[in-house]
Amino acid sequence: MPARYAVLLALLIATAPAHATNLEKPSLRIAVGGKALVAYLPLTIAEQRGYFKQEGLDVEVSDFQAGNKALEALVGGSADIGCGAYEHTIYMAAKGIALKAVALQANSFGLVVGLRKDKAPSYHGLNDLKGMKIGVTGPGSASAMGLRMLLGKGSLTADDVAIIGVGGGPGAVAAVKSGKLDAIANFDPVISLLQRDGAITVILDTRQQKDLDYLYGGPFAASAFYVPARFAEQYPKSVQAFVNAVSAALAWLNKASTDEIVAAVPPEYYAGDRALYRTMIENNRTRVSPDGRITPDAAQITYHNVLTYEDTMKNAKIDLAATYDNTFIDRALSLRAR
Repeated sequence: MPARYAVLLALLIATAPAHATNLEKPSLRIAVGGKALVAYLPLTIAEQRGYFKQEGLDVEVSDFQAGNKALEALVGGSADIGCGAYEHTIYMAAKGIALKAVALQANSFGLVVGLRKDKAPSYHGLNDLKGMKIGVTGPGSASAMGLRMLLGKGSLTADDVAIIGVGGGPGAVAAVKSGKLDAIANFDPVISLLQRDGAITVILDTRQQKDLDYLYGGPFAASAFYVPARFAEQYPKSVQAFVNAVSAALAWLNKASTDEIVAAVPPEYYAGDRALYRTMIENNRTRVSPDGRITPDAAQITYHNVLTYEDTMKNAKIDLAATYDNTFIDRALSLRAR
């Protein structure tokens, strides 16, 4: 080996984190359902600011139309880590599939339910949703769950409406504007784009504290990173490195200005309307997890809502403590404190 390359290799080894040189699995595949969703911003920040690379990781992100599709990829073995709703770990536990959430991204998805503008004049209460075609990111997704919860507060069920998966991107916006949907239950950026264009009238906005409390009972364990329990056992150093990067992203997000956050994301996230994206960040940034930990109270609120509004879960026996694991994020926090 030429001397100059030997020196370069030595420098790279010396400057890399100690744990990055002996990772069991330095290449990780991440499945996410709607990467541009504000609730998944920590993933984008960790990627864009190089936190994964600093931990010695080569991360490949596969973006699916909705969270349920990302979950299928994880369970099917084509992904190592899932980026989606924490409640997915509860659903899978009921099926005997052990997943563990290892870091929380946000304590709310910022779900918004809006009516197509021309449907608003005839709406007077939740019962008026009956018979409507309502778009969600996908069946079994957090948006679908939130919609079911809202319907339940009006003594309606999912059978009283037509729930249609439209994703969390441009297709969802187009479905409303083209008249294919009567209403939509979705997140930013879809909601803010529809509001900007005057296409919807909002009837529920959990970006606001009062509606968050009304629908969910307060902040809960929303978007998270989760892994198969066996994967965490087989590759603990790699999972730790991944969580370290997430912890760094959360710390940066909680200190950065809104303009710094906007500057850090890919331009396609705001599609030429930087001011609108800035407003989205302002509306959602208080929901970013302060430390990545899932508290027992937040997990319990999520569990309670799943049991209350998901009929197939009512008789399931779930060990809630087994659906999340704070040991990785706790270690990441201790490493950051040094």
